[in-house]
Amino acid sequence: MKITILIEQNPFSASSASANRWLTLLEGLSTLGARIQMLIYGGYQSQKESVNWNNEGEKYGLSYKYIAPLLINGYLKRRFYNHIGSALRKFKISKLIFREIENHKGIIWTDASYFSFQLAVKIKLKHPQILLFLEMSEFLDIHKYNKGNFLQRWQANRRQKYFEETAFHAYDGLALMTRTLLKHYEQFVNPKPDLLHLPMTVDLERFRKKVDLLDGFLTPYIAFVGVMSDAKDGVRILIEAFNIIKSEFPDLKLYLIGGWNYDTPIHQQLIKKYGLEKKVFWKGELSRDQIPAIICNAALLALPRPDSKQAQGGFPTKLGEYLATGNPVCVTKVGEIPDYLVDEVSAFMAEPGNVDSFADAMQRALNNKEKAKAVGLNGRMVAEKYFNMDIQSKLLYNYFENIIHTAQK
Repeated sequence: MKITILIEQNPFSASSASANRWLTLLEGLSTLGARIQMLIYGGYQSQKESVNWNNEGEKYGLSYKYIAPLLINGYLKRRFYNHIGSALRKFKISKLIFREIENHKGIIWTDASYFSFQLAVKIKLKHPQILLFLEMSEFLDIHKYNKGNFLQRWQANRRQKYFEETAFHAYDGLALMTRTLLKHYEQFVNPKPDLLHLPMTVDLERFRKKVDLLDGFLTPYIAFVGVMSDAKDGVRILIEAFNIIKSEFPDLKLYLIGGWNYDTPIHQQLIKKYGLEKKVFWKGELSRDQIPAIICNAALLALPRPDSKQAQGGFPTKLGEYLATGNPVCVTKVGEIPDYLVDEVSAFMAEPGNVDSFADAMQRALNNKEKAKAVGLNGRMVAEKYFNMDIQSKLLYNYFENIIHTAQK
């Protein structure tokens, strides 16, 4: 089985939830025998990436090639290539991609960018025998509920409209992370792709080994790893809930791991307002390789995600990683999380958007270490049963075989 990936950024050089999703699935498929090539069309994202990665090569059994190996670095250069020079650059990249897939036999898996949606439609018109596949982990209209400038909202609106009206019908297969997303796309008219429910995936082996504490971290601590956004991950709720319990646990610290966000200044103001400068620390975005050390050494892992369109349609990748450590997890009852976890059995659960409820959940976990340990171990069993990379990769591999077999009839 040959699978070609059309992707904007190299997932090996990123530390996002999306990159983790890509890697767990692709590495699992490669282990099962799939021949995978990544065609990276967005160039190098940093000087470090351009130094560490050749124009093409192989890593963990996956081959990769930078279609246009250009380093787009610096504010003005990014503005030019993302806006003024965008059309010219994408025209050139499209020609290069079509050259690569001229005699392609197998599956082409695209990312969920507007450019890839356009490309999928063109590929299906020119090469109708090629099987097109897409994986989605959230609704396309979540931008309407988050902060952002007008241009970002306009681009997101255009992407959603084009996909749902045109590109959706060009794909042969579509995998969806949640049943909510599955139900949404089942309502679309034919012709439509073969739909698959493919739950969140985690590489359990990354979190089984004992790892040393990172420099700059002091135990005991609560860890949050995610997007520093109130609308997406409820960071403000976590800070305010921690402020409630701080006197009860005087040695406890809170480490926030995530890149700068529109809400970051608000979080910094809250930390100062409550006098938490020596207890709450924003560490910024850290590398994928550092995450196991951070969450495996935590006394408690927190994810106060509020109820939102994004929470309803998606499932937090970091929750799977939290659970894989076997450490106790404090999380809100949003989206499909309660379909997998039970309060005080496999996690300590709180009501979304409720500071007092989240503080209470953290207190229940921290006040009974033996129970918290048992809950943490049960949480790991949930991850092993439902989010195991090996199980989900096998499900996807069989799905691909079925699509190929059906197309050959």
